[in-house]
Formats: sequence, C-alpha cells, structure tokens
Amino acid sequence: MKRNDFLSQFIPLVDFMAEIMGPNSEIVLHDTGNLEKSLLSIRNSSSPERELGAGMSEFARKILNEGRRTGKRFITNYLGKSYNAGKFIKASTYFIRDDEGEIVGMLGINTDLSALSEAHRLLGQMLYVGEIDEEADSPGDRMSIRETVFGVIEQVIGSFGTDPVRMTTEEKKEVVDALDDRGVFLLKGVVSEVASRLDVSEQTIYRYLK
Repeated sequence: MKRNDFLSQFIPLVDFMAEIMGPNSEIVLHDTGNLEKSLLSIRNSSSPERELGAGMSEFARKILNEGRRTGKRFITNYLGKSYNAGKFIKASTYFIRDDEGEIVGMLGINTDLSALSEAHRLLGQMLYVGEIDEEADSPGDRMSIRETVFGVIEQVIGSFGTDPVRMTTEEKKEVVDALDDRGVFLLKGVVSEVASRLDVSEQTIYRYLK
C-alpha cells in the first residue's frame, strides 16, 4: 500500500476524535515524510494559518525526534504551546509506524488549556471566603498554568525515586531532558524553579539544555 493511501486511513479517526474531544481540542494528522507540507488532516484548528498543507512546527519536530529516538508508540499529556497562537496546550501524540517500525505519520491531540484555566479562576473566586482582591495576580490562567507545570516537575523528579540532593550529574541532566521533552521550559521562571529543586545553578540548567 502506498504511503498516502496508508495515512489516509487515519483521516476518519481525526474526525471521530474531534467529535468526541470537542472544539477546544485540535486534532491533527501529519505526514512525517514531508515536514514542510506535513499536515494531511485537521479539525478544530488553533490558528487560521493552521490548514491542510501547513508545515510541521519546530516543537512537533522535536516530538517526532523523541519518538524516533525512544521507539515509543505514543507520548501523552505533555505541555506545549499552540501553533502560532502562544496558548498553552496539553498535547498527546501517537506515532504511526510502517512494517519496518519507521514513523510515517503522527496523530496529535492539542487541548487548549485557557478555558480550563479560566474555569479554575472562576471556581476559585466562587469558593473564596472574604473579599476577592481583583489585583492579586488577576490573570488566573497564569497561576493555574504554573500549578500544572510545577506538578509536572514534581512528577518527573519523583519518577527517578532519588532525592535530588543525592542525584548524580547524569541523573539531573536526564531530569532536565525529560522536563524539556514535556515543554515545561516554555513557561517563564521555570528554569529557576528547576534549578532550586535539583540544587544546582540556573547556569547549570541552561548548560544541560544545550
């Protein structure tokens, strides 16, 4: 079966997933053999520029390289930014492989977190006892996104099963690589937080990221 015919079988799945996930979740199908015009199918586009024939974003290419490097079938629930819109998203990617195990396509779910963040802010106001300080970090999504990112940091560090103070240099670098793969360093101020948790300098974190 030709590559295009093989990948076309997944287009109905894009429509199916879009109906289930709703309008806040962009569903995309990429052909990894043509990165400059990779987008084969899309529903609930996050940007007017995000249309059929669009190229694969740099972040998506990084996920593709991760799939090739690790051999994973999929990567789920990592933090990213929407295509050309700058919104934080929760993303998951399924790697479509041929008979030889090579990645020929990527099926992605990108869920905009801004609506959830606003709901988080409103619920916080409704449950608050006393006066609400309108000037106290009013962009509620900023706080809830930070909470999400810090939760990812704790999860990744905890998965190593070793107190950061006792981690080797290589283990700390692996933590930074894992956090970078999840997109946490897209948020301003995270480098200093990770440096503090790993008991290293910010310069060390930047060196690990190179």
